[in-house]
Amino acid sequence: MTNLIPRYREEPWIQHATCRSIGTAAFFPEIGEDWQQAIRVCAQCPVRLQCLDYAMRMEAGASSKTRMGIWGGLTPGGRKRYEREWLAEQEVAA
Repeated sequence: MTNLIPRYREEPWIQHATCRSIGTAAFFPEIGEDWQQAIRVCAQCPVRLQCLDYAMRMEAGASSKTRMGIWGGLTPGGRKRYEREWLAEQEVAA
């Protein structure tokens, strides 16, 4: 499992995350289970972008197999596909 779980509680944005009200199980479904509930929750979350940025920072360079859960509205594969664009955005911002 990635190191995302223990560390996210330290992030200031987590206090405003919509997912706090429904628990983590929906965000870490078993293989073959539905991701859609988590994705819908993320779509309405006021800190979705901060959550996605957090996941991208924690998973940078990781393979799709080591990425877990829904973060910022993206599946593990979705985050892996977004990684190149995210890294380019980080270079521009630096």
